[in-house]
Amino acid sequence: MKYLCALSLLASMAAHADTMRCDQQLVSSGDPLISAAEKCGPPIEKREYSLPATYRNSAGDLVADPSKSPIQHQEWTYNFGSNRLMMRVYAIDQKISRIETLGYGK
Repeated sequence: MKYLCALSLLASMAAHADTMRCDQQLVSSGDPLISAAEKCGPPIEKREYSLPATYRNSAGDLVADPSKSPIQHQEWTYNFGSNRLMMRVYAIDQKISRIETLGYGK
């Protein structure tokens, strides 16, 4: 029974790995990036860059696709203070793709 409870707890933690709490609201992967700013305020750091769109050719090599626009990437870092963990939000084309937990803030 203890094993089943521990397994259930781990599964629920994994399901919420890409979620960030801001006051009483949640930001999750799949949300528009603007929702992080609306719910959590401005990040302390922003990093933006673009990468070419790619595809695998018949040989299995990853090559740039000149017919498509570059893919926009954003990384926003939130510092919620010394009593909470910092969070980094990754987005692709303005949609949150992943949320990473960092160390404690300052």
